[in-house]
Amino acid sequence: MKLTLLLLNSLKGLPARMDHYSRFSPSPLSIKQFLEFGMKSANEKKSFEFLRQELPIRICNMMKEMNLLPEKLLKMPSVKLVNSWYLQTLQDLLEFEDSVNDSPTRERFTESLTTIRNRHANVVETIAQGVLEMREGKWNVDPHEECNIQYFLDRFLMSRISIRMLINQHSKSTCKSS
Repeated sequence: MKLTLLLLNSLKGLPARMDHYSRFSPSPLSIKQFLEFGMKSANEKKSFEFLRQELPIRICNMMKEMNLLPEKLLKMPSVKLVNSWYLQTLQDLLEFEDSVNDSPTRERFTESLTTIRNRHANVVETIAQGVLEMREGKWNVDPHEECNIQYFLDRFLMSRISIRMLINQHSKSTCKSS
């Protein structure tokens, strides 16, 4: 019972945090900037500071976009599963929102990022499965909805790639400095 109450209390503030972070646009990063950071100035402290703000922004923006999908798609089990992964990821990231930037915290952050990366390993396939579930079901999808879904899938894939690149770069910079 206490665990349930603790979990419910932790979820209460989540919609407000989601609204807060989704108001920001993700930082535009060119491949050049990404590579330069990795080769010249990569360090755990800078990476931690950047990612603990950037990743919640990217996750929340994608969650907001996901919520704009047609209701019939949102009801599919695979899409619900992806939503739950994103929600758990946001909770994991928010644990570091106000953390001190010290070695033990950065180590826990890197471990959390590894967990997140593993959790999202099949996220593209799972969201695609949700689209297939919808199409195979009794749902009629009009051309406008189809176009919107395709637009979302394109953005989802690009978001997924960028998040994974950021997490991998942080993990590599952590290995170098150890």
